Formats: sequence, C-alpha cells, structure tokens
Amino acid sequence: MEFITLTRFEKSTRAFTAIDSYKACLCNEHDNCHPIGTYMDGLVRQLRNHADEPTGWSFAEWRRGTNIASNLIGANAIMLEYARTRDDSEIVTRLHDKAKELGWTFFLIETETKSGNTITIVWPMTSAINQAQYARLASILAEEMDEYGMEHGCLAATHIIQVHRSTLTVVVAGKTMNPEAEISRTAKLYQRLNARKYEGTRPVTKTTQTDDAPQAIEDGLFCWFETKEEKAQREALEVMARFASVETEA
Repeated sequence: MEFITLTRFEKSTRAFTAIDSYKACLCNEHDNCHPIGTYMDGLVRQLRNHADEPTGWSFAEWRRGTNIASNLIGANAIMLEYARTRDDSEIVTRLHDKAKELGWTFFLIETETKSGNTITIVWPMTSAINQAQYARLASILAEEMDEYGMEHGCLAATHIIQVHRSTLTVVVAGKTMNPEAEISRTAKLYQRLNARKYEGTRPVTKTTQTDDAPQAIEDGLFCWFETKEEKAQREALEVMARFASVETEA
C-alpha cells in the first residue's frame, strides 16, 4: 500500500509555517484506508466552515517551522502550478490531457496566488525524495508538459500551494511514479534542462503572429482591419459553421 503525506501551512507576511500533517493512502477500491482524495475534500470543507483554517498545502514531510530547505524531511509528490486566464476551461482541460498522457497518477487542485487563480498538478511518488531529486523531476515534468505560465518557485521542494474555500480536487488514477527509476530513465534524455523558461509566456512565433494578425476587410472601395470584437465574432461564427456542417453531414 502506498502512502502520501499532506502538510498544511499557515501563511504569514513573509513565510509559511507548518501547522499539521495528514498521512493517507493512494488506494484503490480494495485497500482498507482513507484515500488522499477524501482527505483533501475534507480539508476544503473545514476551510469553508472555519475561516482560520490553514490554506497552504505541501505533499511532503516537514520539521516544525517555516518552509525553508533545512526543515524539509522529504517530498513525496511533485507539484507544478500554472496560471489560469479567461480561457479557463480550455487551460484546465489541456493540463489534464497532457498530464494523463504521461501515464502517472496525478491530482488536479484549484489553487490561488496573490496574482490570481491557478491550477496545480500533483504527481505522487512511491518514495520520498530530497531537494536535488525534486528539482530534477520537477524540471523533467515541466519539460514533458510543455506548458507556459508556470508559477515562479514551483520547481523547488519548498514550494507551497494555497487552496481556498471553493477549491475542487480531482484524483486521476494511473501508475505511481517511482522517482529513482524515472530519474535513471531520463538521465540521458534531458541533460540541458532550462525548465524555468516555462515560468514566462510562450514565445510568439512568426506563424502565431500571422494567425493572430487582424484580417483585412474590403468592400471594393475601402480596406480596413477588423477590431478585436469583430475578430471574436468572426471566429465564433466560423466555429458555429463547422458544427453546422458536421450536423448536416450526419
């Protein structure tokens, strides 16, 4: 039976302080234990009922104190946190699909930072790892996800995510990652990682610039470029037209 530790932190002005921890199992229907999904949902319910509940989460074991490196005993999951935008459902769906393609068990957790709403992907592991191993695996997963908008600092084991009263959590079953085996498997695949590039926005390519360029409109006498509102309306009509053609063919 595989276990995972969730440690809760209280946020202060300058740091997070460890408050308590819960050990749950990554179980299937045949295991006689309380699964991590049940614990996460229960902690969010407590947060709705009690305003003073800790909002910082880390899937690691810690010594009492703040989230500094010397207090970390061992991390048993990798967390990558991504910003959410107006295209919220599209981003969440894309992150889910990319993570699922990797084949590992993972959680999706609605989170937040001082800058706005985020979504965090958590990959539990079969054993605890140290800071160097965490940095390596987090960088590999960031590279394999190939998703920009990653929050600053989440490549470090000391990163703390923040949940809120409306947080939803999803557990997607798969194979639990063996950290040592994964580090060994990828040793020669990723020798020059720069995963911090994903903390920014995706570089704009010439193709992207061409696709996003305003469309010229002509009426025989004049030529002008469409506004953002006109562009959005045109694209919506194009989508509806595609749906209509599919229905007609059916």
